[in-house]
Amino acid sequence: MKNRYDGLRRELWSMPDGKRKLAVMEETIRIADQHMNVQEAYEARMEYTSAALESGCPERLYISFSWCLAQYDRDPGGYSSLEIMWQYKWVLNHLWRMPQLGLDFIERVFDDFRDRCGKLGFTLRAYHQQKVNFLLSQGHMKEAADEFRLWRGTPRDSLSDCRACEQNLFAEYYFRINHNKKGLQTLKPILEGKLSCRAVPQNSYSQLMMPLLKLGEYDQAAETAKKAYRLLNGPQYLIEYSVFIEFFTIMDMPKAVKLYERTIQLGLDSKLPWDRFRYFLSVRLFLREWSKKKRRKRLAHSEQVTLEWLDGEIDRHIGAFNERNGNDYMDRYIAEKEQFVHRLADKRDGGTFGKP
Repeated sequence: MKNRYDGLRRELWSMPDGKRKLAVMEETIRIADQHMNVQEAYEARMEYTSAALESGCPERLYISFSWCLAQYDRDPGGYSSLEIMWQYKWVLNHLWRMPQLGLDFIERVFDDFRDRCGKLGFTLRAYHQQKVNFLLSQGHMKEAADEFRLWRGTPRDSLSDCRACEQNLFAEYYFRINHNKKGLQTLKPILEGKLSCRAVPQNSYSQLMMPLLKLGEYDQAAETAKKAYRLLNGPQYLIEYSVFIEFFTIMDMPKAVKLYERTIQLGLDSKLPWDRFRYFLSVRLFLREWSKKKRRKRLAHSEQVTLEWLDGEIDRHIGAFNERNGNDYMDRYIAEKEQFVHRLADKRDGGTFGKP
């Protein structure tokens, strides 16, 4: 059985991220549990947690991570505290995206992460960073601003994201609160090539386009989209695809159609409620614009993905998140986004792009 285990491990090195790779990894976990030692079972699950994110299936990481965290607690000296806490950060970044998890439960998980940071000698910079996104997702802007200040004011350590990723996230925060000029200024070191990493500037481009449109910088937005369009590839970029669909719906409908048809199956396959909601919200904006004219082309999955179906899917998610959050923030979030897209569509149709 060890030969089978080693063979599967070698096979994984050449496999692209995706559900087939996860299936093979699940088989290695099963073999490790039954025939190998605990250390190998732990390592197999740690690798699975990472692959689940890269494969666009973050909802699968919780079971493998929980097993590893429990094993770490049983034998903390046998495993890397930095590695388990890095994966804990990923968990925090995805918990709030699942409305079936209550706020009390999510807060307890955040508290546990905070306490572990103190016990293991890490600063609370990573904790405050993740808390910002959690609060923004509920529309708690003042509380998010407080956490943002704590995030930036807490010393960096080995649990902090790299400087390029953090700079990108600082800009994302400013864009989320509609401080678009501040966000653009924050991205300047990245756009000038002074800061970069494996994920940056690719991720920077996708969040830059809509703020540029808000500021009336249409030519720069189009140039950014042209540069960024082909940089993203894979199911883990569903949120980024949604941004491009919105952008091309306004600026280049043929590209919006191509991107929709390239990604719609990823959206239908997604099991993470927030990402699925964001994607289908963008698809609804696209389909509304598409439906304004009679067209011969038949879109992929047109039998299922209708405006009526999208309304039901989006309303279901709105209700779940609003109930979990105890407010109507999701309604306000959608209203703001749709108002912006409709305003741009009117300017496009009226030929006033680029005019004061």
